[in-house]
Amino acid sequence: MTTHTPFIALAIVGALAATGCGRTQAVLTPAPNATAVGGPGEGAVATTAGLRVEAHAQAWQWGPEDLDTKVTPILLEVHNDASVPVVIRYNRIALTDSMGHRFAAMPPYDTDGTLTQAYTVQNPFYGFDRFAVAPYLSRWYPRFSRYDGAFAYDPTYYTPYVTRYRQVSLPTVEMVQRALPEGVLSPGGRASGFVYFEPLDRDARTLTLAVDVINANNGARLGVVRIPFRAH
Repeated sequence: MTTHTPFIALAIVGALAATGCGRTQAVLTPAPNATAVGGPGEGAVATTAGLRVEAHAQAWQWGPEDLDTKVTPILLEVHNDASVPVVIRYNRIALTDSMGHRFAAMPPYDTDGTLTQAYTVQNPFYGFDRFAVAPYLSRWYPRFSRYDGAFAYDPTYYTPYVTRYRQVSLPTVEMVQRALPEGVLSPGGRASGFVYFEPLDRDARTLTLAVDVINANNGARLGVVRIPFRAH
């Protein structure tokens, strides 16, 4: 495979400036009313409209060691038991605290930059089945099926986070290799990987992970998977 000029690694810190350099790292655990599940870290599970989502906090074990102070990594395992294909998009996944503050999922891809071979996912670390990657991410996932339906790139969502990533020299190769990409999950399919949320606010205590269940055929929202967490 041809190796291209390295692209400037994405990075974060607008949120770091907002929360302060001395931000205390928040540790997430499933809330008492969550349905706990085994696996890496501290996990919980919920199902809505046939979409089963497992969310595992404290599951990141790779570099950089202080990643939890820069972003909030959560490992998601998504199973589609519905009868229709379901869209996975970052702008449809978020953490929200009890005050209504939204911590967005930050895309770890610079779609306008060049790409080195090290950042491409040849052999994924996590399971994928009946999953087609978003067309604009096919450079990162050359061995994945590419979704051929309507799946428009949303620059208004991606661009602010690319700018913020660059300020802290993120993401690392490990972050991209282990990320959950955007795409479409067919009935009976599954996909897994990390989603990197904005750093949590100092005062965030009770949070809800929300994943919209979107029908890929017509864009209709079928429901919202919600998993409650606590920050310590």
